[in-house]
Amino acid sequence: MLLVLFGFGMFALGGIMFFKPMAFANGISEFSCKPWFHGFEITSRFIVGLLFVWQSKNSSYPLLFLGLGIVLCFTGAFLVIVGSSWHKRFAILTSKIGKWFRPIGIFALLGGCALMYLGFLG
Repeated sequence: MLLVLFGFGMFALGGIMFFKPMAFANGISEFSCKPWFHGFEITSRFIVGLLFVWQSKNSSYPLLFLGLGIVLCFTGAFLVIVGSSWHKRFAILTSKIGKWFRPIGIFALLGGCALMYLGFLG
């Protein structure tokens, strides 16, 4: 079920990227200005990453779960190391790619579908 939920989230964000790339870019810019942005990004990555690692032994795809969990925990730790000001600058820089979120959205849609498919199979 965890894989289905993660895949659905990826699919939903990919859909926004594909159909409304400028709205997605503006959303990143606005979200990065929130005072709780950095803490939320770190906490959410660690929680989901630890859930994936914890559930890896009980899943049909233990290496996929373990890999996703490690990547999410690593990015959370990386954000702690670089600090909130660098994280905010990077988010604002990322939001400037604007219309280029559309092709990225295609990959997110496909990846989300693949994760949901694997989640329903397992």
